[in-house]
Amino acid sequence: MEVVGNTAGLDLGKRTYEMCLIAANGKITRTGGKTDFSGIETLCKKLQKDDVVAMEACSLAFRIERAIREKVGCRVIILNPGRLAIIFMSTRKTDKEDSLKLAKYLRSHEEDEMPIVTPPSDEEWARRKLLSEYRSLKSLRTKEINRLHAIFEHNGYTQFTRKDMCVPKNRENILPLLKEYEKEEAERLVERLIILEKQIEQLYQKINEETETDEKVQRLMTVPGIGPITALSYVAYIGDVNRFENAHQVSNFIGFVPKVDRSCTINRLGHITKKGNSLLRALLVQSAWSATRSKSGGALRDKYNYMAVTRGIGKGKSIVTVARKIGELLYTLLKNNQDYEPRKLIIPDENLSKLVEEALIS
Repeated sequence: MEVVGNTAGLDLGKRTYEMCLIAANGKITRTGGKTDFSGIETLCKKLQKDDVVAMEACSLAFRIERAIREKVGCRVIILNPGRLAIIFMSTRKTDKEDSLKLAKYLRSHEEDEMPIVTPPSDEEWARRKLLSEYRSLKSLRTKEINRLHAIFEHNGYTQFTRKDMCVPKNRENILPLLKEYEKEEAERLVERLIILEKQIEQLYQKINEETETDEKVQRLMTVPGIGPITALSYVAYIGDVNRFENAHQVSNFIGFVPKVDRSCTINRLGHITKKGNSLLRALLVQSAWSATRSKSGGALRDKYNYMAVTRGIGKGKSIVTVARKIGELLYTLLKNNQDYEPRKLIIPDENLSKLVEEALIS
């Protein structure tokens, strides 16, 4: 990689950082500091506009990358740590050594060889925080409902399900059945649920406001099974679709492609890699279930029925395949700026396939 100025390796910790700068003449300079506001301000003063900085991806890296880009204007490259492990395998591993290796890595590798992580824009970052908080509150609500349901079960009221605990009116009707301490505990749980549900509703309204003003999100919602949360998550985490050459790269980015083991005569496909964003992957699977159960599912529904019913493939594998197809379909819609058009799946005739195989064998 051709570098005009210095190359800097930045190793980030929770409260401190270590930076190693390698000048054009090979001189190495080390420095460090804190990752608070004053520390980042001092860090920016040590950099020049022609420098190139490398750091490993983390939540703190995106904040520091934004600060360096705005205050210094130099190039910042964020690298995927999962694909750099083999580079940093060493008997001597410290923050100073890692920063030095990052600086040397910039000089010894071309940019297209680096596992670069694209930093999100300000809009994408804000949407990710909104979706993350929404997911966190939904998870807390589920835990509280499970605890409330467990109290009723332990007191012998096994006729109630978790769905009964989700409706506020049902909770009010069955709460008087409990006595003494169990009733007090259940009342505290219900109070927390009321607060959580109110906050979840507020965040859901914000999500709807984001979807109403975004043309890309509205386009994705034309696909069966895709709601506002899934569409907004796809736009927030995928970002600019033009950075992907094809739909297969998007599936790899999400983590829907299978692990491959090929050696000599061995050709084995394992489970999906799950290396992408877990929230987006889970939402696409939920959307796949919705599409396969919808009358307007079209080719997606036919694909699932063909795999799960006709060919006898497991429901889990079939639904993951449909989820991957949905992820690739959303990429195609954004790439071509077009809405979804329902189509029927062309299923091959099994009898015809058998005749072709017999003819080839003979």
